[in-house]
Amino acid sequence: MGSGRFKIADLHGAWLVLIGVLIISPDALLVRLVKADDMTTAFWRLLILGSTLALIAFWRGMRRRQSLRHAMMPTRDEMLAGLFYGGTSACFILSIRNTDAANTLVIIAATPLLSALIAVFVFKRVLAVRTWIASVVVFVSLAAIVGAGFGGANTLGDILALGTAICMACYFNVVGTRIHIDAVRAMMVGAFLATLVMVPNASPMALEPLDPIWLILLGCVVLPLSFLFITAGAKKIPAAEAGLIMLNEAIFGSLLVWLVIDEVPSRTTLICGSIVIVTLATHSYLGLRQSRMRKRAAKTA
Repeated sequence: MGSGRFKIADLHGAWLVLIGVLIISPDALLVRLVKADDMTTAFWRLLILGSTLALIAFWRGMRRRQSLRHAMMPTRDEMLAGLFYGGTSACFILSIRNTDAANTLVIIAATPLLSALIAVFVFKRVLAVRTWIASVVVFVSLAAIVGAGFGGANTLGDILALGTAICMACYFNVVGTRIHIDAVRAMMVGAFLATLVMVPNASPMALEPLDPIWLILLGCVVLPLSFLFITAGAKKIPAAEAGLIMLNEAIFGSLLVWLVIDEVPSRTTLICGSIVIVTLATHSYLGLRQSRMRKRAAKTA
C-alpha cells in the first residue's frame, strides 16, 4: 500500500468474505423487526434493494463513460440469473416471516451442496465421494427439521427456506457457468421483478413508524455492502474456503435473533442444525485441503 491509505482490495480474501458475512448477519433480525405484513415487507425490501443496485449500476456506468443503456440494460443471461435471484430474495423474506430464523438460515446453509447436485444433473459434472456423503447427511438433517414442524406453524416457512436454497443454488450455477454476467445488473433486475410480483398483495403505505429505518438499513446498507465484500473476497480465495466462512451466517444470524427478540430455536433445529454445520464445514475443509495439495503437487512437478 504505497499511498498508505486503506483499500478494500488490499485485504486477504478470507477477511473480505468474513466481513461480508458479519454485515449480512443482521438480515434475518431486521426482517423480523419490521411490523408490516409479509407482502408489504417483501415489497419494500426488494424495491429499496433494486433501487440501490440501479444507482450502483448507473454510477459505475458514469465512471466507465458508458451509455445509460449499456450501463443499465441486462443481457439475456443476466435476466435468467435475475429470475433466480428474485426468487431467492422473495422466498427468503417470506420464509423468515413464517418460521424460526434459525430454521431458515440452517436450511439455506445447504445451498453449496444443492448447487453441486444441480451441476451434476444439469451440467453433467462429476462429484467427489465426500460430496455425495455430505449431501445424504445434510438432506436427512434438513428433512428432520422440516418434518418436525410439518403441519404446524413453521411448515410454510421451512418449505420457503428450501425454495430459497434451490433458487440460490440455481443462481450460483448460472453465474458460475456464464462468467460474463454482471452480478449487479442481474441482482437489480431480479429485485425489481420480485417487487412486481409482490405489488398485488402489498400495502406500501401500511408501515409502522420504525419500519422504514429497518428497511432502508437492509436495502441500502446491509445487502449491498455485504455483496461488495463477499464478491471481492470470493474472487481471491478457493470456493471451498469461501463456503466454509459463509457458514458463519447461520450461526451469527440465529444468535442475533435469539439475543434481540428471544426467539429460541427448537431442540430439533439445534441438533440437526449442528449436524448440518459440522458436515458442511468438514466437507469444505476437505475440499480446501485437497485443492492445496494439488497446487503443491503441481509446483513440485
